Amino acid sequence: MNTGKAKSKKKYNRSLFYRISAWLHLWLGLASGIVVVIICLTGITWSFRDEIKDWLNPELKVEYLPGKVMLNPAYLYGKAQKLYPEQEISFVWRPTGKAAMVGFGKRNPGFIMYFHPYTGEILRKPSFKKEFDFFEWTLKGHRFLWLPSEIGRPIINYSTFIFFITLITGLVLWWPKKWTKAMKKQSFSVKWGAKTKRLNYDLHNVFGFYSIIILLVISMTGMYYGLPWFNKFLYFTTSLGKTPAKEQQELKNIASYNPENLQRSMHIAWEDAINKADAKGYYLSVPKDSTGTIGLFLYQSHRKFYDLQSFSYDRNSGNLLANASSYANSFENADFPIKVQKLNYDLHVGSAFGGIWGRALYFFITIVGASLPITGFLVWWFKKKK
Repeated sequence: MNTGKAKSKKKYNRSLFYRISAWLHLWLGLASGIVVVIICLTGITWSFRDEIKDWLNPELKVEYLPGKVMLNPAYLYGKAQKLYPEQEISFVWRPTGKAAMVGFGKRNPGFIMYFHPYTGEILRKPSFKKEFDFFEWTLKGHRFLWLPSEIGRPIINYSTFIFFITLITGLVLWWPKKWTKAMKKQSFSVKWGAKTKRLNYDLHNVFGFYSIIILLVISMTGMYYGLPWFNKFLYFTTSLGKTPAKEQQELKNIASYNPENLQRSMHIAWEDAINKADAKGYYLSVPKDSTGTIGLFLYQSHRKFYDLQSFSYDRNSGNLLANASSYANSFENADFPIKVQKLNYDLHVGSAFGGIWGRALYFFITIVGASLPITGFLVWWFKKKK
């Protein structure tokens, strides 16, 4: 006769899928929490940089004037070059609603000259001293965690991927076991008068549910930028099994490069581009060497980039070159997977949903996103102290 006590097996009230989701949600959330908080807070700061800069520098705010033609960027290039012939110009940029900028080598406020885009009046001269740019600093945190790119970028990218997984597993954990009246109330509403432990749980559980769709969009569009395999997967699924074409641009007249022709070529390039697409703003990249081309990007909407259109021109002649970029064609004529690519940035920051109002909505949702690792940690901590 066996007198030993039989070992009782632990009974689970939840499925294996639920338990795996709970384990992943806990440990992946704890591992990536601090990075996710930084990504969210730096992201919302960068998203409103234009509005903040307009408020801080009203003299550099220049509204788009319908029916009035902006000055050819080649003119601004020539004017800046005459004033500072020893400096190398790297770009001419007119964001929508702002002054035109000529950048000397570095993309830093101290190396930028500001012009009125319609009159050519000089609004601010460069100091040629490196200045601290708070928004570029936040962008480096958002992209690289203020670390060298080869170290910080993978941490950011895979923390975003982990955040995506925790959102999915969080929905599994949120889903009520039974849809009773009491469970519905607990799942959809916060008990504001509850004690700290319960209130923290509701903030994590309920706010997480209401923000999940937009947070999934933000994380997926962030993964598009940072994870090449996800980029390819997204194109593959949206194109029903196709692979993306390799982006290439045509180069001509490399051997007979004549730098004195560059301003004339810019002038020709601009006149050609504005006949092909509307322009409320633009970015013109100046070729760095004899193998480069004139890159011209036209902004057709105010602080939206889905309908941005790009052109490449020969630096010697100003002739249009072949361009296989996803932005080479208009949004209307693009295939569906290319439209998804074009919309990615606007979906990432919220401007796709009503411009500044969409970004305002994203602001509050991203605050929730930043709070989830904190409230999630406290849920785990309170349970651990029981």
